[in-house]
Amino acid sequence: MNQLHHRVLQVNKAYIGIFSNNNSLIFNQEYFEGAPHPIVKKGQGWKIHCLQADLYFKDVTKEFSNLENLDGCFYVLDYDRIIEPLIKAYDNTLIALGDWSTLEQKAEDKRYTLFGNLGLFFRFTLKILEVKHNILSFHACTLYNNKENQLLLALGGTGGGKSALLLNGISRGFKIFSTEITPVEITDNRIVIHRSTLRNNIRLGHLIYDFPEIMRDLGLEFHDVEDVWGTKVQVDLGRYGYKGDTIVDPEIILIIPRIEEYNKECQYSIGKKSRKLKRILLDNVTDRVRMLTLIYESVQVKPDALDNSYEKRVRLVDGFLEKANITKVVNVFASPKNCLDWV
Repeated sequence: MNQLHHRVLQVNKAYIGIFSNNNSLIFNQEYFEGAPHPIVKKGQGWKIHCLQADLYFKDVTKEFSNLENLDGCFYVLDYDRIIEPLIKAYDNTLIALGDWSTLEQKAEDKRYTLFGNLGLFFRFTLKILEVKHNILSFHACTLYNNKENQLLLALGGTGGGKSALLLNGISRGFKIFSTEITPVEITDNRIVIHRSTLRNNIRLGHLIYDFPEIMRDLGLEFHDVEDVWGTKVQVDLGRYGYKGDTIVDPEIILIIPRIEEYNKECQYSIGKKSRKLKRILLDNVTDRVRMLTLIYESVQVKPDALDNSYEKRVRLVDGFLEKANITKVVNVFASPKNCLDWV
């Protein structure tokens, strides 16, 4: 271990060590800090494969001296003679052996790589949070009313409309607490929502056409792009964020959104907790841990390399449904401009 380069990242309550014989892989700025997006003419915007689109983390390498106390260990062994990469999990350790330098050069979609925002390390981290700290990682964004301790938790997959809902919430004065992943800790007697990333991969069209006032407020200008709805840029929405690190036992309004650009009116239904909600939540939190089949367009990731905690996940979802103060479940079919008209 001492012969490898390493760094330690803190993600909420978890401390995860990254080890490699190739220093450049584990300190690659475009994954951990972000590479400037070429479409950005003025202001800050990054390419969407940066890990900060999904994880809020701190580099605590200097402060964390005892590597035996890590919650998880992620090993990247880079050798140019490896023809067939190998990914193997042992309890809270994952080892990736391969010619990763060559694969990095050939990667077409860098989101699905070792350290891309939808890649191997991201999903391994969610597993460690779940196993070690009873933290479910909902694929969801949140808007917060701190005066009422009320949290709007919007579930959804890619393309479901979370970004549009966030931008609409900003325009209405809500604070953001998470943009893509919402970490929820289930303890014996309370629910704790942990701080998450406030960067977000946003379609250009939402900024240019739906919420130009937010684009101006962020100081953003873009070069001409042919397909504004098919182009995303990672932006920092931190100026609209709630400043605390945790939110304890809030009133929760669960939102299941379907946002489409040209809906003229906000159609919605409001219900309460029901038996089918368990399946919806379980599918949601399993989505980001398990659903990775290939990295670098060619390297297979077997499900057991990431997900050996399904039974515990079921118990945590049961605990969330039992302890969380869920007052409403809202199904919304609307456009970006009217998706919160029911509030």
